[in-house]
Amino acid sequence: MISQKPTLIKHWKTIARYTISQLIRYFAADLPKSSNYPRHARAYIEFCLTEGFGIDGMSFARYTAGLPPNRASPIRKFLLFYQTIGCPTVVADPRTTKIPPAANELILKFIREAKSLRGDRSKETYTKALNAFFLYVDQQLALSQPASFGGLTVSDFVQHLKDNQYSAFTINLYLSAIKQLAAWCIRRREDLNLGEEQLNALRDIDDVRGLAIERTFYKDSLEADERQQILSEVETTRDKAVLVLLGLEGLRTVEVTRLKLGDLDFDRQQLQVLGKGKSTKKAIKFFVACRQVLQTYLEETNRWPIPHGRRGEYLFDNLKTHQIRYIVDKQLKKHGLKRVGMSAHSLRHTVGQLLLEEGVSLEHVQQHLRHETLETTQFYTKKKTRKTYFQQMPD
Repeated sequence: MISQKPTLIKHWKTIARYTISQLIRYFAADLPKSSNYPRHARAYIEFCLTEGFGIDGMSFARYTAGLPPNRASPIRKFLLFYQTIGCPTVVADPRTTKIPPAANELILKFIREAKSLRGDRSKETYTKALNAFFLYVDQQLALSQPASFGGLTVSDFVQHLKDNQYSAFTINLYLSAIKQLAAWCIRRREDLNLGEEQLNALRDIDDVRGLAIERTFYKDSLEADERQQILSEVETTRDKAVLVLLGLEGLRTVEVTRLKLGDLDFDRQQLQVLGKGKSTKKAIKFFVACRQVLQTYLEETNRWPIPHGRRGEYLFDNLKTHQIRYIVDKQLKKHGLKRVGMSAHSLRHTVGQLLLEEGVSLEHVQQHLRHETLETTQFYTKKKTRKTYFQQMPD
C-alpha cells in the first residue's frame, strides 16, 4: 500500500479539476457506508465555493468556528485528504435533470409552458404519464385499431391501465396529466391549427372519469412518548432544530429547507411558512419548545439576536430534503421506532394527531397544518376514532 501512494498522488495532480460529487466519491471510497463524513465534507466544500474561499486552513477555521468537535472532525479529515491529493481545483456540480425525453413535440411544448409544474419531479411524472398514453395510441394504430387524442381513446387507455393492475392513484394521476394537456391544446388551438372536430374530441376528454379512491392514511404517526424519544439525545443542535420543526410545528421537509431567518418572529411567536407549490407564506404558532431549540441553534451559529441585515438568509444553509429524511430515519432507528409507514412526513401526521388528542379544535388544526380543505384534516379525526373505538364502545 505504501509503494502505491506516490503513484496515486501523481495521478491526482494530472487532473485539472473535479466536481464536488467526484471529490466526495473519492473521499468516501475508504469510509464506512454509514459514515456521515461525506455529508459534512460536502457542506464545507459548498460553503467555500459560495463564499469564494479556498479549501484551506483559513476557511476550515472560519467554517468550524463554534461547531462541536464531532462536526469539525469530518472536515479536518477531509482537509487532510484534500491536501494529500495535491489540492486540485474543485467546481460545483453541473445542474442535472431526471426528466425523461418527451415522446413527441406536443408533450415537450406542454411541459415547457405548464406553469403548474414547478419542479423537475412534477415534470418527470407528467412526461412519463403522457408518454405512456401516446405509446398506447401508437400501439393501437399498429394493430389497426382506431385511436386518437380524444375522449374515446382516453377512456380505452384508462381501461387498459386497469387491466394491467395499475393502482387507482396512478390511473387518476395519468388521466389528470392527459386532461391538462387537452385543456392546454384547446387554449392553443390557433397555434396548433386545430379544427372543430379535433376540438370536440379534446373536449370529450374532460368527461372521462377516474377511479374512486377511498382516502386513507399512508403514513403512520407517533404517540406522545415516542415523539419525546425522537426529540431526545439528538447528535447536533442543527439536527434537533430540524426535528422540532417537523415534530412540534408539523412542517413538511421542503418547508423546513425554505425557512429564512426573517420567517422566525420570536416577539410575536409566529412562524412564516412557505408551503409546497405556494408563492405566499402563512403564519402559524411558534411554540415555546421550538423557539428555545432554534434560539440555541442560532446562538451556536452566531446569528442571535437575528441581525437585521441577515433576515434574508436561510435558517439551514444548503440543507436538502433527502438530508432531512436521513436525520429522521437515524433517530427512528436509534429508538427502535422505524417501521413501515414511518418516515419524516410521519412527524407532520404526529403533530396533527396529538393536537386533536389534546383537545385543539379541528378548524385550528387545519389552520396550523395549512390544509386547503377541512376534509383533509378530518382524516386525523377518523384515525383518532379508530384508535379509541374499542375503549370507548360500551359492552
